[in-house]
Amino acid sequence: MSQPQELWRHLFRALLRESSYLPDPIARGYVHDHVVQRFRRYAEKPRSDQQNNILWLSSRRKSAVKGLSTLKRANEGYTKPLEKILRLSYGRIGKRRRQLLATMTAPEVAADNLAVVDLVKGPAMFEDGWEPPAVVVELLKSQESHSALSRLGVRHLVKSFEPPIPAQNTWGRTVAPSRRRNIRKRWYSTVLNSLYPPLPDAELSILEGLISGTVPWQPTRRRTALGSPSPSTEGLTEFLAAGPQKGHTFRIYASGRGRPHRIARRFMRRLWRRISTLVPRISWNEQGQKHRIVWDSIKNENVLSIELDPASEIFGSKHE
Repeated sequence: MSQPQELWRHLFRALLRESSYLPDPIARGYVHDHVVQRFRRYAEKPRSDQQNNILWLSSRRKSAVKGLSTLKRANEGYTKPLEKILRLSYGRIGKRRRQLLATMTAPEVAADNLAVVDLVKGPAMFEDGWEPPAVVVELLKSQESHSALSRLGVRHLVKSFEPPIPAQNTWGRTVAPSRRRNIRKRWYSTVLNSLYPPLPDAELSILEGLISGTVPWQPTRRRTALGSPSPSTEGLTEFLAAGPQKGHTFRIYASGRGRPHRIARRFMRRLWRRISTLVPRISWNEQGQKHRIVWDSIKNENVLSIELDPASEIFGSKHE
């Protein structure tokens, strides 16, 4: 029986191997770095209580095996696992989305001493007089009006564009400051959980280039084993004894998991366009002194191309 260290090593190599087969350049780099960081985090600074905790080790191994299964199904062409990997890699869900949101909502550096004084004198976060960043409110309003998000299964979590603080409490008194602070905190947390942050310019140009075809792309080929197994006569013996068996059916694809697709540019372009629909393009409008937010749309590329012959060629000329 293999040692636990060997089992973890095999699992680590399998995850890196599957990440190298992903059909997206951004996803390959993100998943590779994510796997290395997760394993390195527990290898360099191990905790004694975790090393001997069977339940904790079992949960970590279960999480890694689940991730390996997702990567394998994504490389086989299953739509849902592959789109999940793309959303994680491009920061539409998961940890990277929170990192991009933190970058977008980071406070600006004060330009001079007067700006520092105004910042210090301003209200604390979530206190009376506090307002969320302007880019957050503008992005929230623009995202709520983006109709294509509902087609992608995105739920609208925010019901109002400002904290719903009631004028009075149940006893007809003024709402306590602590409750007003907690309402603002919960509302702002819900807003951040529903927002899609913009991508860095370099990654956005790669995504748009993959969609338009200006960035070269080739499907990754899976490496095969050097030696092929020798043919066996068991199949022939079973065929002679039991006769021909029933072939493959689509029963395994009827459970809601979908079916595998051939990973080609057409298939990937459809997924890239779905990701691009979730990416806002934010720029600053000097004239209006506000942010300009543009969203991509899901375009139907299936154009019916039929050349219509002239009526004279179909019905004949009138002079005939």
